[in-house]
Amino acid sequence: LQKARVDEVELPMLDAAEEMDEDDEENVEDSQASESATRSSSRTRSSNSQSATQESTVTYSEHFSQREDSKVAKDRKEAGKVDFSNMDEDLKIRRSASEEEKLRKKFESKISKLTQEIEGIAPNMKASDAFDTMTEKVKETVDGFNTTKEEGRKANEVFNKVRKARSHKFNTAFKKIDAALKIIYTDMTKSSKHPLGGNAYLSLDDSDEPYRGGMKFNAMPPMKRFRDMEQLSGGEKTMAALSLLFAIHSYRPAPFFIMDEVDAALDNVNVLKVCNYIRQRSDDFQCIVISLKDMFYERSESLVGICRDVSSSASHSMTLDLTKFDRKPGRGGEKRANEDGENEAEADPPKRPRTIAAGAE
Repeated sequence: LQKARVDEVELPMLDAAEEMDEDDEENVEDSQASESATRSSSRTRSSNSQSATQESTVTYSEHFSQREDSKVAKDRKEAGKVDFSNMDEDLKIRRSASEEEKLRKKFESKISKLTQEIEGIAPNMKASDAFDTMTEKVKETVDGFNTTKEEGRKANEVFNKVRKARSHKFNTAFKKIDAALKIIYTDMTKSSKHPLGGNAYLSLDDSDEPYRGGMKFNAMPPMKRFRDMEQLSGGEKTMAALSLLFAIHSYRPAPFFIMDEVDAALDNVNVLKVCNYIRQRSDDFQCIVISLKDMFYERSESLVGICRDVSSSASHSMTLDLTKFDRKPGRGGEKRANEDGENEAEADPPKRPRTIAAGAE
């Protein structure tokens, strides 16, 4: 039995069943060796002399005492527990003393190298504290994330609520303005030749989410086919724009209007239509019109004129209240006879709209 440094090298061990088998095999080998030694000693006593018999007896006693040695039995028992099945085949071959010495030095060098590598690994003694600190930071981060997530959920609910309210208000205003636009445009474009007037309407690119898309405004003048707004004439565009303006005003009335030469592209017929519409709405708002058309002057309450003073090289304004020149009912009205000889008072003048016409300089 070769002596092995079992206390330094951790060797693979057999399980309990294999250990018992090894012990049984060891007992069988011991009994066979004892019987063989007994037969050998008896033959030696019968064939040799008394001195040879004493020598054989001494040898047998020494061999028997070696097997009974507790250290040898312990080493044999420990060696029997080693599992050599995973050992390389070249290491199981018996070698000479020099080869074994080289192999032993090789293993010792490898063990020394691995030991140095293990000793060179400097463990971080503060790793536990750093782990605890990072764990606390992770916990705080998770708590902050959950809090922020809850706040985001609440903000999302508020946003959805505001978006629904905004869409509801927009759609309500859009429907009312669209309905008013159709009526106003028809009133402003109808005439004796075209009693039905024109047609105008609004449309959304995205009715579900109106703020994601745009809005289209289409107008069809009387007796004309559908076409884009860019293809309409200047007067037709003006009538459509004024109709949309008055439709928006019908939803959220403003105190007064200021129109700067909106009649520049209109002919007399369309100017008269605009004047008539403003006269109809004269009780709802006051309108200030900057115009150069006499038709607006005749149907306004007062005039504001701007002129240049050549001597002072400055501009001056002049005002004229036309309501002073209206005939009052029952006063100053001359009676005239009709064909039947009956006298009747002259008809009262039509009501003037609350309009201020200003002439450009």
